[in-house]
Amino acid sequence: MREATPNVAEARRMLKKGIVISGVGETEQGKLPGRGSFELLAEATKITLDDAGLSLGEVDGLVTAFSFVESTLMHSTTFADYLGMEPGYFSSVAVGGATAPLMAVQAAMAIDAGLAEVVLCVRGDNTRSGISSSGMIAMAREMSHGAFEAPYGLTTIGGYGLLAQRYMYEHNVPQEALAAVVATQSEHAHLKWNAMLRDVVTIEDVLNDRWIATPFHVMDCSLVSDGAAAFIVTTADRAKAMRPKPVYIAGIGEGYSHQYISEAASVDGVRQGLGRAGRRAMEVAGITPQDLDVAEIYDSFSFTPLIALEGFGICGPGEAGDWVLEGNGKLGGSLPMNTHGGLIRQAHLGAMHHIVEAALQLRGEADDTARGGGNHQVPDAKLAITNGSGGILAATSARVLSSEPPAAAEPELEENPRGRRDRKAGIREAPA
Repeated sequence: MREATPNVAEARRMLKKGIVISGVGETEQGKLPGRGSFELLAEATKITLDDAGLSLGEVDGLVTAFSFVESTLMHSTTFADYLGMEPGYFSSVAVGGATAPLMAVQAAMAIDAGLAEVVLCVRGDNTRSGISSSGMIAMAREMSHGAFEAPYGLTTIGGYGLLAQRYMYEHNVPQEALAAVVATQSEHAHLKWNAMLRDVVTIEDVLNDRWIATPFHVMDCSLVSDGAAAFIVTTADRAKAMRPKPVYIAGIGEGYSHQYISEAASVDGVRQGLGRAGRRAMEVAGITPQDLDVAEIYDSFSFTPLIALEGFGICGPGEAGDWVLEGNGKLGGSLPMNTHGGLIRQAHLGAMHHIVEAALQLRGEADDTARGGGNHQVPDAKLAITNGSGGILAATSARVLSSEPPAAAEPELEENPRGRRDRKAGIREAPA
């Protein structure tokens, strides 16, 4: 199967010019009645522009996402009209949970093509307060095949549950491993100022929680939230005049394995589909998993990060459960994971929060003490991987972000892409 991503050389060519994230922002998250989708998007836009030190008039590109609430078919231009801007480049992306990372890629490609120089990427919705419970049920059926799955009652959570159960059976993964993901991320969300769930829970708390669909309890599932987040993509040269330290997009990669869960050939096939995204992003960046300092990994359910960790080569097949149980994903562990709490504990905006958090980590600004949270900064973080997955782990997009110019721009790493630092304890070599 031909890869959906550019070849490594072409991706490096684009990124070595210096494509950066400069300016990030996010609103409150939770149930925010009376605040519409576009209002939340506008609020996130202002926060992000203020962070970057930009005015709206300096933005010449706009990338938005789909909306579960707004009925417009032309989301980006409708929002542009709402803001009163006339972007030279505009686009809307709709690939489920993979949308946010792909928004960054579209922005980078627009800049590379000379269509824009400063691109606002913004996603948000009032999904929690703007959709009825029956509407949420209908939405949960949308990822099921209309003829072969939905008539038999399969929902999104049911499809994830089938895949998770097969994974746990094949690799003898205990229920405690899924609960450990939740417990770990609850410790991180406790420190995040706008996390919806800031209470710290234990593995036992998760195991004793109400069942939703085997093997998932309520706490194993991602949240439904109102809110918005945004980031600015621009050139390194243009970012010199902006306030924040630039965060470089060092690697990009996409992977796909199936559309509907009934078409997924095997657990390993899904793992490989995820893996193509993360491994390609690291190859483009000229690094290995052992070089990473932080991982902001899509967590639609507690199972999702486990198979992604394995696909990306951070753990071998079937090893991610033990990796999490051993504490490797905690702050202070070998590779802190979802340091904001993720979709399970902070909020659900696809992977937008993952990108914002990765940028803050690499800027050294992941400390919410002044806002009523706590310090969740990973010391001396220089390299981060972040991803999002659409459908039931059908399509994945991954990014490597760096606090320094991408390694792909360095000739010696072109010749020797094995990374720059010693292997860290707790990160296991995956089979080639």
